[in-house]
Amino acid sequence: MVATLVRLRWRITLNALRSNTWAAIGLVLGTAGALGMLAPLVVGAIALGHADTAAATAVIGAVGAVTTVGWAVAPLLLTGVDVTLDPRAMAAWAAPSRALSRGLAVAGAAGVPGIITGMVLLTPALTWAVAGRLGAALLALALAPACLATCVLLGRSIVVGAGVSSSRRGRDLLAVVGFFAVMALALLPSLLNAVLDMEQFDLSGVMTIARVLGLTPFGWALAAPGYLAQGEMAAAVALSTGAVALPLVLAPIWHRVVVRVMTGPARSRTRSHAYAAASVPGGESAKDGAIDVLPWQRRLERISSGPTAAVAARCLRYWRTDPRYLVQVAAVILVIAVFVGTIGTNYSTMTDSTASGSTVVFTGASFSPGQAPGALFIVGLLTALLAGWMTHDDLAFDSTALWTHIAAGLPGRSDRRGRALAVAMWQLPLLAVVLLLSGWLTGNWAQVPAYLGASLGIYGGSLAWSSLASAALPYETNAPGENPMKSRTSGTAFIAALLQMVGMLVIGVVCLPVLVALIAVVVLEAWPWGWPLLAGGALWGGAAAWIGSVLGGRVLDRRYAEVLATIRSWPGHDAA
Repeated sequence: MVATLVRLRWRITLNALRSNTWAAIGLVLGTAGALGMLAPLVVGAIALGHADTAAATAVIGAVGAVTTVGWAVAPLLLTGVDVTLDPRAMAAWAAPSRALSRGLAVAGAAGVPGIITGMVLLTPALTWAVAGRLGAALLALALAPACLATCVLLGRSIVVGAGVSSSRRGRDLLAVVGFFAVMALALLPSLLNAVLDMEQFDLSGVMTIARVLGLTPFGWALAAPGYLAQGEMAAAVALSTGAVALPLVLAPIWHRVVVRVMTGPARSRTRSHAYAAASVPGGESAKDGAIDVLPWQRRLERISSGPTAAVAARCLRYWRTDPRYLVQVAAVILVIAVFVGTIGTNYSTMTDSTASGSTVVFTGASFSPGQAPGALFIVGLLTALLAGWMTHDDLAFDSTALWTHIAAGLPGRSDRRGRALAVAMWQLPLLAVVLLLSGWLTGNWAQVPAYLGASLGIYGGSLAWSSLASAALPYETNAPGENPMKSRTSGTAFIAALLQMVGMLVIGVVCLPVLVALIAVVVLEAWPWGWPLLAGGALWGGAAAWIGSVLGGRVLDRRYAEVLATIRSWPGHDAA
């Protein structure tokens, strides 16, 4: 059965690539990128072979731990991760069995991610061969399959199991845990930067963290050869035994997950919400039993048309209650937190600790009011970019409920403007707060108008791209009510990444005038000119957002039916 499932996996993959040119291009680009990363990895492995044995052990063990955890976390956070042979899809053709579980696990390792990971797991053997530790090199080769099995079994158990969570609270908890894991991984580049800057940073703390990661179950397989190379036979035997036993422990867990997803319900039902009675203009509740479904619509009609206000009110409810939208908000907060942390670790002050000046001490940047580095203003620009870009696939979140717009004859421009109005109501205050906090922490209040103007221009340009992209280039999202971290099955991860990169480039071009003006003000320190930049940035951003809504509305008017058909073809959306 194992060989049959492996062949089936590749047959399905190749057939999908023949019928989907974008998926084929994405697979080629992704594979090329992964293979391109192997070259510096091999160079690093050779360099570690000439380094201290203890340091090499710590680094390799940490890499093993991060790789294993990555197999569990990355599929929860990326769109369209490969799940060609999902057990749920097999339920109609085969009964759950241990043979089927083993076959699905091996087939999961036989794909492109598994092959690339297997090649990565062979590099420790190269390190120990260069170091002249033949026994450690042979042990690294022997434990590589166990490490790959751990990656696949752990990743598949978590990804497939999380996708069928029957509790809404459990799905939301999974989202929180996933983002905390991403936050930890996002700090990894800062640690690597510290490792590379050996002459200017005390490595003891970093190496301690790496050593601890290697001693976790996720790093046992790659850390064991290092302890053998150091002559610590007992530790090497213990870690090797644990590394081999770990996939044996995970195999029954994976089997239970397979049985559960193949025999359990396909999806959960969410509870409906009760709405308050509608109010009449006099302030009293209506006596005819009318339901006030969108209370914000009446308020927004004062500044926009009725259809636009209705769309905006509905989207505001989504931003408050839908876990898929809440995950996007958490993502923006995460990026801001990581960027601020990066500023704190990379902007340092230097003092000599001896008369000769031979010893240098680095201290992190202070975020006390009036003492924070000026680079903190960049957080405002980043917030504007991400906030406006956040809705670039917003139309897909409506799923097949989009038919109501078609049936009602809603103009495309009303849809585009309603969604933009909904996000602007909470994103613009957030942007203002971020920049005011930056001015307070840095003590440079004179710089706030310039950065605020540039941020408004970037925000408008980002909204313009989102208005166009979500109508012209929608890509797969989870269906309403599903786990926001559930892995999708259409293989669109690389397409989504490509569209996002193109979007960032387009936004950069659209916002080039305000960026050039900001650079000129910063370089010349002409901060009084920040006030004209504030007015110009607001006008530029407003004009860009308006033009984007007009163009996006025209595209949506032409493609309403096509977009609905595309959404309905995604797994889980045909029943939404």
